[in-house]
Amino acid sequence: MTSTASAASIRCDVAELIRPPRRIQPSESAAEVMKVVSGDGTVRDWSADTTPYMREPLDCMGSRLYDAVIFVGPARTGKTNALVDGYVAYKIECDPGDGLIVQISEEKAREFSKKRIDRMLVNSPRLVGRMSPRGHDNNVHDKTFRAGNYLGIKWPSKNVLASSDYQFVLITDFDRLPDDVDGEGSAFLLASKRTQTFGSTGMTLAESSPGREITDPDWRRPDDAPHMAPPTTGILDLFNAGDRRLWYWQCPEAHCRQWFPPVMDNFSRQAGCVFCPHCGTEIDPAAKRQLNLAGRWVPEGAQLDEAGEMIGTPRRSRIASFWMEGPAAAFQSWASLNEKLKRAEETYQQTDSQETLKAVINTDWGRPYLRRRAATQRSSERLADRSEDYQRRTVPQGVRFLTAAVDVQGGKDRRFVVQIQGWGAHRECWVIDRFNIKEDRGPDNDQAPRPISPATQPEDWDLLTRDVLLRSYKLEDGSGRRMPVASIAVDTGGEGEGEESVTSQAYDWHRRLRRDGLQSRAFLVKGSSTRGSSRVRKTWPDNTGRKSRQSTARGDVPLYLLGTDLLKDAVAAMMDRDNAGAGYLHTPSWLGRWWYDELTYEIRDPASGKWRKPGKRPNEAFDLCVYNLALFILMKGERIDWSAPPPWAAAWDDNALISQSPAATPAATQPKPPTARKRRRVVKSRL
Repeated sequence: MTSTASAASIRCDVAELIRPPRRIQPSESAAEVMKVVSGDGTVRDWSADTTPYMREPLDCMGSRLYDAVIFVGPARTGKTNALVDGYVAYKIECDPGDGLIVQISEEKAREFSKKRIDRMLVNSPRLVGRMSPRGHDNNVHDKTFRAGNYLGIKWPSKNVLASSDYQFVLITDFDRLPDDVDGEGSAFLLASKRTQTFGSTGMTLAESSPGREITDPDWRRPDDAPHMAPPTTGILDLFNAGDRRLWYWQCPEAHCRQWFPPVMDNFSRQAGCVFCPHCGTEIDPAAKRQLNLAGRWVPEGAQLDEAGEMIGTPRRSRIASFWMEGPAAAFQSWASLNEKLKRAEETYQQTDSQETLKAVINTDWGRPYLRRRAATQRSSERLADRSEDYQRRTVPQGVRFLTAAVDVQGGKDRRFVVQIQGWGAHRECWVIDRFNIKEDRGPDNDQAPRPISPATQPEDWDLLTRDVLLRSYKLEDGSGRRMPVASIAVDTGGEGEGEESVTSQAYDWHRRLRRDGLQSRAFLVKGSSTRGSSRVRKTWPDNTGRKSRQSTARGDVPLYLLGTDLLKDAVAAMMDRDNAGAGYLHTPSWLGRWWYDELTYEIRDPASGKWRKPGKRPNEAFDLCVYNLALFILMKGERIDWSAPPPWAAAWDDNALISQSPAATPAATQPKPPTARKRRRVVKSRL
């Protein structure tokens, strides 16, 4: 039976097309028609009283006075729920127009569509009635409504942001988007071009917690711009381009009644609460809701008197920009904020990694992050001056085990660059040896020299086994006892491609170690400085399915990807420590100035947050320190209880690795790296 449209349904559809916009504030419309669905399936009405600070930003999105709204805030503020879900509900119900939501990735766009938009539409009776009855009009990334308006839920790409026009574009998690979308510019710039066609009815939103670092550590806020954000890229740079509104509370003390922003600067870590900077009154956490209900957004250039009257000349801009910090967030307690910051600072003290601290400052407190260390080049002369007079190729007191790092050099000067480091309690470290392997003179050093070529000669890699992995060093106590190298890390980058590449030779060498039972002590590593990467991550490369490659990566050899920027931060902190002890890098006087130049040549770029070489001089010492630190982490050195260490990390007289008499051979027991889960083999059938 053929289904035909009825006259009533046609009239309804036509009525939707010609229905005039309903003149109502977006926050009022959202409160009327939008339902909020929690993760547990609970459905409730959206109310601006839950997050009072979201009312004004949402209403600015419906105003013709502004082309864009920028909102900067921490997690747990309800910003996405109000500014994205709420505005979409308003546009569907009151003022239909084509729109686009931009998520950080295709996967996140799909998740947002299913978990947020679909649930809101289905559970909001007045909104579900606006949806097109045709099934093909409603899919994950594209939705069309009865009035003919279209909503796309996409991700940043040239095809998405550089083609169609939209009346509104809503960008979420702006600071997690790439700075440059497919070479076309920033996502905000591209989105603004898409809404420009609609004139004063067009609207571009960018909302995010800060994610970029402060580029100038010496910056101070100007006296005539108290709301200005520090110099940084991303969402706070957009905030500075707008009218710069901050969220203000009024002091509840009757004798004060002054207004102030609830920010980190006005938060007492010791008391765990916000205080008034004018009178010093500590505010009870239970008062936060009432203070938010009575709170006000204040633009740059204006201020509030005791009666709440706005005085001064507000900064003028076609961009309404808002910034609030964690203490005012409706769904984040002050105790939680304080505890998270405390834990992050403890992690920094223990590991020198600032990533957890940066994440807490950004997402929980809603502030940009300033690196704890200056992004300037360290002095090689200063480090050389503090060097110590311990004997070369001798293990000093305090060392519990040795690690070896190898950098593979190609080109005309083919060689393995090797650095041995000793590790003591709580990551105290000593440089024990540094040498190059350029040629093979045989196991007894009595043969004619043969130049090595790591990219083409498999036998050269066996020199790493003989001359590095199986190497041992005498203890400085004069007993004649020796300490062997516990583990080795080898950088797999190098010259050549295909089966003759350094990478392929490294995989084959690791397989030979497996034959000899030594594979658990050898780690192949590769730098990976992508944003958000962990310090050390285990992978199993497998290129057998790629016909264009002649790689020997078959998924049977582990490759450890290193977050080199994070590890270099930690090594830099070891160099910066002034007193011997936990996390201190001891350097020997027998190393020349050239080594200290290598160690300090790289600088941390404050704009990108990445370490880089300012020129073409060598930096092997720094890289080798990074690989050795990665070994310390892989051997779970950070988790050792030094009051009861494992046998391979014990004091010399109890250390299972050390030969306890000059004539004895080193103990067979070796430190075992973290046990890897057995990798499940997947059998692929060919149909």
